[in-house]
Amino acid sequence: MFTWVLAVLAQNPTYQTQLRSELRAHITAEALSNPNADLATTLESLPWLNAICYETMRLFPTVPLTRRIAIRDTEIIGLPVAKGTHFRMPVWWLNRVPALWGPDATLFKPERWIDADSGRPNNHGGAESNFALLTFLHGARSCIGQGFAKAELRCLVTAWVLAFEFSMANEGQVLVPEGVVTVKPKGGLNLKVKLAS
Repeated sequence: MFTWVLAVLAQNPTYQTQLRSELRAHITAEALSNPNADLATTLESLPWLNAICYETMRLFPTVPLTRRIAIRDTEIIGLPVAKGTHFRMPVWWLNRVPALWGPDATLFKPERWIDADSGRPNNHGGAESNFALLTFLHGARSCIGQGFAKAELRCLVTAWVLAFEFSMANEGQVLVPEGVVTVKPKGGLNLKVKLAS
């Protein structure tokens, strides 16, 4: 996931600058040296940090496909499903369905995760159902480590964006996702990295 965040920030320097400004305003040397500071809560409250992380998780789910087996005879949208039926859920595709995310569903648009009225992060990205985002799945079989994964991603992104500026090493490079168990850019991600000014 972290690779994809770096990729979208390298491809979208305006968002990278916006994020760095937000982080510099809230993650100060005083805050970092205060043993009573609640850094996790601060990071969770930052609109651009969360918006960029959530939009990247939506567009580039680490696990693009999962499968389930019906444990009993049931129905899905009126269609009979027999016990033992195998389902493949294309998470990558479901996270990009225009009926759930709008006509710009395939575009990197982190502002969809910021409430227009309050300017605070939202947990829905504008989708009407929390089942529109299946990166960590839902219900009893959802990812048990999703809270940790999100917190870890926020921390990594914060540390890197405060320390470095990055851009694509090959300006016209098109990143092609590949992988089945986990998805990464084919051939890796080549960036130009310099100290943040």
